[in-house]
Amino acid sequence: MFGNDDRTGDDGQSGFRPVAELLLALRFHTRLPIPFLRTLDPPPLAQAMRFFPVAGAVVGALIGAMLIAAALLNLPPALAAIVAVAGGMFLTGARHEDGLADMADGFGGGETREQRLDIMADSRLGTYGTSALALSLMARVVILENLLALRPLAVIVLLAGAAAFSRALMVDLLWATRPARLESTMLDHGRPGRAVTLFALFTGGAMVTAAGAIMIAPEAGMLALVAALATTAGLRALSMRLIGGQNDNVAGAAQVLSEVAMLTAFVASIG
Repeated sequence: MFGNDDRTGDDGQSGFRPVAELLLALRFHTRLPIPFLRTLDPPPLAQAMRFFPVAGAVVGALIGAMLIAAALLNLPPALAAIVAVAGGMFLTGARHEDGLADMADGFGGGETREQRLDIMADSRLGTYGTSALALSLMARVVILENLLALRPLAVIVLLAGAAAFSRALMVDLLWATRPARLESTMLDHGRPGRAVTLFALFTGGAMVTAAGAIMIAPEAGMLALVAALATTAGLRALSMRLIGGQNDNVAGAAQVLSEVAMLTAFVASIG
């Protein structure tokens, strides 16, 4: 997905610019109007990936706020969950859901590596992609509906933590796994370096572990962490076997699937 680029991915090539990097990460992950970004001389996206977990936490917190607001309007829990899921897709532009659908079409419909990659590059939605997208959305609705059993602050914190670590795992996937193709729509952005990746993993991992431990039970955060790591490892292994690496779609799918895995672990931990 993010090929090597001397302008971006290597550690130490550009200074630590937290404000500019955070704003760029927010622009990548959301449709929010980001002020002052052009005047700040944005850093390379590969460098800003260290703040992907923080941007994810913002997304998760906003989705949690939408869920609570819908519930306070006395909507049925299932309808409140649907409103929050739909609002989250609008907030993010459904970027990662699109990746999940394209990956499912490619992995399910192709017989060779090249066929799978060609199908994944096709914007048309097929049966496998539709099924994967529908199942992931249904899972999120059920999960959010169950999270409404918790107090509002807990809902927001848990969603923020899961959204944060799922985006950190995207950075790890891009760093630790070779691109499936040298041609990529994101090639010019480069790949994250080791320091950027470790910063993202530590930040996102701390967020989700603390969220589960504080808001549910000490073991809940660790269970969510393990679920996310196992999901991403399984997806990485499958991607290596079927297409020989990662790409944009696999990274998006990793975000969606690992987040669902973490939220499932949280729901399972609710006593």
